[in-house]
Amino acid sequence: MRAADLMLLTDLPPDRRAHPRLLLAGAVERYGSAMVRHWCEELLAGRVRPDDAEYPRIEWLGGTEDWKPYWARTWGGRGLLYVGPPDRPGVVRAALRDEHWRVREMALKVMAAHGLDDPVGAVEGLLEDPTPRVRAAAARLLRREESAP
Repeated sequence: MRAADLMLLTDLPPDRRAHPRLLLAGAVERYGSAMVRHWCEELLAGRVRPDDAEYPRIEWLGGTEDWKPYWARTWGGRGLLYVGPPDRPGVVRAALRDEHWRVREMALKVMAAHGLDDPVGAVEGLLEDPTPRVRAAAARLLRREESAP
């Protein structure tokens, strides 16, 4: 990576308290939609940390570097709500098996927002998740799929 590229990645958003939709629109304008989607997917997968110098600063998602690891995964998914659909839907499907309920819930929201399919029936299995919010998100997604033409 060139020094100029690294300098660009250290930039902070103009208003770090803005809604994530606005922050991500700024990130897309600055870094490009493919890069921001890739970054969100990598965060969701847990393959990069919030302070990874190869990607934009986590403040572009409204976060801080001291986040617990599950928050970075959760907000990587949330970022896909605004910059998706994901280029790699399998990353979202894999997040349905995440150890933390917030990540599973967000993956369901991303699937619903972008109409991602569930070829192995993992969503139905989440109707038995120990967390009520995950069960509710799975039920909403399945109802939406049933009512689709």
